[in-house]
Amino acid sequence: MNLEKSHILQKSVNNVLETMTTLGFNVTKEINELKNIKLGLLRKSSVYRHGVTRYFPTRKWNSINPNPSCVRVVDIHPLLLEPEWKIYREIIIFHEFIHCLGYLGHNKTFYKLESLWPTINQKKALGTKFMEMLRLKNSTWKWVCPKCNIEVLRQRKSSGKYICIKCNSKLLDKAIK
Repeated sequence: MNLEKSHILQKSVNNVLETMTTLGFNVTKEINELKNIKLGLLRKSSVYRHGVTRYFPTRKWNSINPNPSCVRVVDIHPLLLEPEWKIYREIIIFHEFIHCLGYLGHNKTFYKLESLWPTINQKKALGTKFMEMLRLKNSTWKWVCPKCNIEVLRQRKSSGKYICIKCNSKLLDKAIK
């Protein structure tokens, strides 16, 4: 990761930690531990993962009380470092930091904590928009139905193996790039 990207990421982390302090995550020890978590980037071809918390293998599930010291790295999608994704980037970092604090599963407690974030109401719309942009960017083929004109973006050719869900016609391949 170059210096500029590292600076953008660190600035967002600082914003998230500052906001977490105002939200009641004021346990100084936990916030200081979150500051020390290593940050990284996912592969740019990743479409469905926008952020991930990676644990040390021996500490993840064996630990009775997981905490930030069990975290090896928090990775986010490299395209989230673009300026237009600042709000979504900070939502993702906050989401991953909740995992770092020991809330491993996506359950009622986890979502209650996540709902404290000031811009959480934008998460779904921004996530959908980001995923659509990634799909478009990573696709090299468009599968098109000749009857009902449905288009499906894919990374591989269908080679006539797939049929339309609506009308059962064979999907045709069209190159995008």
